[in-house]
Amino acid sequence: MLSLALPRPGAAPEAQAAPPPATATDPTETEVDLASLPLPAHLDALLDGAEFLAEAQVGVSVVDLESGATLYTRNPELALNPASNVKLVTTAAALAQLGPEHRYATRGWIDDRFQDGVVAGELYLQGGGDPSLVTGQMFELAGKLQSAGVRRIRGPIVVDDSRFAGDGWPPGFQQKQEFAAHRARGGAMSVNYNTFEVRVRPGKAVGDDLRFVVEPPVPSLVVRSEATTAEGKRNRLWVTSERDGSRQVLELHGSLGVEAPPGSYRYPVDDPARYAGELLALSLAQRGIRLSKRKVVVGEVPSSARPLATHRSETLSELCRAVNKWSNNFMAEQILRSLAPGDGATAEQSLEQLRAYTRSIGLPQEGLMLGNGSGLYDNNLISTAVLTQLLAEVYGDFRYRSDFLASLAIMGRDGTARSRLRQSEGRGWVRVKTGTLDDVSALSGYAGARGRDPIAFAIVFNAIERKHRAQARALQDAIVARLASEAATTGDAAPRAEAASAP
Repeated sequence: MLSLALPRPGAAPEAQAAPPPATATDPTETEVDLASLPLPAHLDALLDGAEFLAEAQVGVSVVDLESGATLYTRNPELALNPASNVKLVTTAAALAQLGPEHRYATRGWIDDRFQDGVVAGELYLQGGGDPSLVTGQMFELAGKLQSAGVRRIRGPIVVDDSRFAGDGWPPGFQQKQEFAAHRARGGAMSVNYNTFEVRVRPGKAVGDDLRFVVEPPVPSLVVRSEATTAEGKRNRLWVTSERDGSRQVLELHGSLGVEAPPGSYRYPVDDPARYAGELLALSLAQRGIRLSKRKVVVGEVPSSARPLATHRSETLSELCRAVNKWSNNFMAEQILRSLAPGDGATAEQSLEQLRAYTRSIGLPQEGLMLGNGSGLYDNNLISTAVLTQLLAEVYGDFRYRSDFLASLAIMGRDGTARSRLRQSEGRGWVRVKTGTLDDVSALSGYAGARGRDPIAFAIVFNAIERKHRAQARALQDAIVARLASEAATTGDAAPRAEAASAP
């Protein structure tokens, strides 16, 4: 049995530390005084003045892609946990090996027993590892089956998830037993990031039962409530989850204030293949297709079957934007698993493809440990020198450069960096991948300007206290703001004033 306190609606998986009071070592206080220093002296002063880094491990690498010169380093060869910065490796490898145009296919198959709109046997649902399939697209797949003439299905739905070797957690995800949406299982036949939603409202009066709905309403997901409506606005809900045969049972406990707003909470599913099959059955019924048997089983598409409907995902280029801009762990792991060719792809086979990519572009292997594709938990090690070399190699490859750059968060504008550098002249000129774990803060990417190639950088802090997370980000932002200014010195800096004053 797993239990978890319910998060606030819309809350991030991890609570964000409040910014600390300004101190004499806050980089934002000293930035104006230090701006006149040469770049190395400025960055040294920023890093040396950060007292919260006294016991931390720090790696910094800055390379000018215009000249090829290394502008600054601090412990550049130190192998560190990069957190979600490992997604840079995953997406770069995927773009190179699968191609920006790659699309994932989810197919509906039938055998030859199909006449007058009736499928006499099984309907096969075959997953291709799509990391982005959602309920609406499953409904569209059901519509395509309807358009192909299907009116009734006598047999069960058979889910073929054999493209990957089983539904399970990616490597390293067993380090914590969190019952959280960001720790969902993977699988070749996955939908809704292998999560479901529970929408909860208080009762009409104190003492009433809570009102709730489950989305999507499939048979294997059961929600029970022992929680009650209390006075006031406080949310004191918590949940437990356990397996009951083929059903996943979620129980609500505690209380919700009668004046509290409605809440929406997302949780991982235990059985991705069954979940996907039941969701297809629900979509078929909503389309008016009759199912004689609602049973969902796992199997493989026989060689005698023929495809009747196919849904194709957006291109890999577009999918990588969700991975890097919004740091989607589930999508990163699904994309990594798809690097291994053929059916039955294991996590280790996929990781070996990832490692082979790093060797093919000449990245040093000493101290480089790639244990999963998302950076969640403590399963990867990489130095900042290797990160900037990766950034340089991808930027230098015309085939993938634009797709990779477009996947990164634009500081001050979108993604996980939308609230950073908003008041800086570097706003809009820096594209990054953020990375955060309990004791890790990382930021890597490019600082650019008109008329020149950008500056590539990687800044990784390990062994920091969680309470110093906001200070770590402020320090990274101060470094990056200086890099953006440095890039502008050899380009057209005129647009910077407009960027800084934009709403």
